[in-house]
Amino acid sequence: MKKKQISILISIICIIAFTFVTTSIFLYRFTNANSVNPPDLSDRRYFIAHATGSIGGYVYMNCLESLINSLENGYQYIEVDLDYTADSVIVCVHDWEDFNKSSIPGISWRDSSIFLKIPTYEEFKQRKIYGRYTPLSLNDVISIQHRHPFTIVTDRISNTSALNSYFDKEIRNSVMVEAFSEEDYYSLKADGYTPMLSLQLIPNIIDCFDFVLRHAINNNIEWIVVDYHSSQRGLRLLKKLFNIRIAAYTVNLPSYFYQHLGNDIDLVYTDNWNLKTQLNNYQNWTTR
Repeated sequence: MKKKQISILISIICIIAFTFVTTSIFLYRFTNANSVNPPDLSDRRYFIAHATGSIGGYVYMNCLESLINSLENGYQYIEVDLDYTADSVIVCVHDWEDFNKSSIPGISWRDSSIFLKIPTYEEFKQRKIYGRYTPLSLNDVISIQHRHPFTIVTDRISNTSALNSYFDKEIRNSVMVEAFSEEDYYSLKADGYTPMLSLQLIPNIIDCFDFVLRHAINNNIEWIVVDYHSSQRGLRLLKKLFNIRIAAYTVNLPSYFYQHLGNDIDLVYTDNWNLKTQLNNYQNWTTR
């Protein structure tokens, strides 16, 4: 290889290395945490009651009593998991296996025909969860929302035609729906809902680049939903470049709330955070 060619090759390598290093330094500094005041951990604008919230030491309840308890606790965002009964009615349930296990006395996992069976709507409404809690249909949730306004947060079903048969146009702006495709995201947005694109886990900042490049021209995504283990630097990149708002699931750690709410994270799904007796002083909490 001629000396001139070697010189050119070395120059190219140096330029690539310089670009990589400077870009890495820029991204590192650009995605550092902002210095902000600690969040008020009694601020209900930060918290979503996950699966209607916990009650009696149980989680993933999706029941009447836990929904009412969350409203009384001050939540203004309440999530319900949605699924279809055997006769195609939308009800609030995390999964049918757990629902059957918690609502059929003496059920055994060995009896798979019962353990995995999807009940009819009538069978669903006749059950009691753990012998005392009342299952909810989506219509039940909407009826309560009419009497005691709150923002309904949903997942599992993001098909607009299915949701439109339950939600009138007048209340869709108070319904946040986790969308599992960009097609569903834009369809929900066009019909008046507040959609949140599910990105699930973002392991590191590099995994944000595809999203960044696809939305660099038209910033049409306003909300995303991520796992709380996602890279905080990656999330900060999205927020700083596109002013995207972020909801994280499912978190019950005051340390996470204190560090990220109001800065890196806009909303967090939580099971049992007590807004009335919250731990506002993080230092006191860590020394307990």
